[in-house]
Amino acid sequence: MASINLFMKNSLTIRHMRLLIAIDDHHSVIRAATYLNLTQPAVSKALSGLEAGLGTPLFRRSKNGLVATQVGACLIRHARRVLLRIELAERELNELIGAGYSHVSIGTLPATAVTLIPRFIARLESETENTTVSLREGTMDNLLPALRTGQIDIALGLLTSPQLGSDVSTEILLVDPVVAAVRKDHPLLAQGEISWSQLEGFPLVLPPPHTLARGAIESLFHSHMVDIANHRIDSVSTMANVGTLQLTDSVGFLSRSLVAHFADLGILDVLPLAIPQEVTLEMGLVWITDRDRTDAHLLAHRLLRETAQGLAEGVQQRGK
Repeated sequence: MASINLFMKNSLTIRHMRLLIAIDDHHSVIRAATYLNLTQPAVSKALSGLEAGLGTPLFRRSKNGLVATQVGACLIRHARRVLLRIELAERELNELIGAGYSHVSIGTLPATAVTLIPRFIARLESETENTTVSLREGTMDNLLPALRTGQIDIALGLLTSPQLGSDVSTEILLVDPVVAAVRKDHPLLAQGEISWSQLEGFPLVLPPPHTLARGAIESLFHSHMVDIANHRIDSVSTMANVGTLQLTDSVGFLSRSLVAHFADLGILDVLPLAIPQEVTLEMGLVWITDRDRTDAHLLAHRLLRETAQGLAEGVQQRGK
C-alpha cells in the first residue's frame, strides 16, 4: 500500500495518463505510439515502468489486442477523469485570463438537435462572437453519464428519464404534444378526420419501448382494439424516422414541433388523429447541481430557455 501511495504521489504523470488512455483506446502499443507521435520502444518502456511501480500488469493480451486488467481499467478510468478536469480548467482559465473566448458543451436529443439547437446557435451568434459551442447528440442513456463525468456542461433532454437523480437540477423548457405524422400526399390525408381503427394495416414508427410516450401510445391503440404487434419500427433516430415516413406509407408519432419543422419543408404533415393533450414529451435542461457554472454556461441556459419559448409560441400559432 505504501509503495502505491508513493508511486501515485511521486511518479505518475499526466504523460503517463495520456499514454494509458491511448493504449486502451487503440488496443496496441504500436498504434498508441503512432497516435502520440512517440516511438514504440518509448511507449513500451513507459508502460513497463508503470507496471513495475505498481507491481502488477495493467494490460493483458487478447484476440482483440491489449485489454486493460482490473487494475489497469481502474487507473485508466480515473486518468480520463483527471485529464477531463484539466481540460475544463484550461477552458475556464482561457475565459478568465484573456484569451477572449468562452466555451460551453451541450448534449442534446436527436429531435431537439433538429428544432431547438439551430435556433439557439443563431441566437448565440447574434449576442456574442466569443463563445464556442460543442454539441453531442444522444439519448438520455448516453447524455446523463456524459454530464456526470463532465464531458458535457448541460443536457437538453427528456425530464421524465428515470436516470435523473438527486445530483442534478432541471428546468422545463418545452412541453411538446405528440402528434401523428405522415408524408405529404399520404392516402389517409384524403379521408378527413381519422379514427384509430383506420391505422390498422399501416406500418408504424414509434418511440422506443419502455418510454412514457410509447406507453401512452400503446394504451391508445389497445383502447381502440388496434393491434400493433407487427409491422413497426422502434426508433429514437430523428432522421431515420423522418426518412422512413417520407418514403413509405408509415404513420409516425413525433413531437409537434418536430413535425411542424418538416411540414415547413414540405416533407411531413400532421394526420388528423385525436390524441389526448396529456400525451406529451417534457423537454428541458439538466445540469449538475454542485458544479460551478461559468458565464458561458449561464448565457447558454438563458438563450436555450428563450429559444424554447419562441419555438413553443410559433408551434402554437400554427395550430390555431
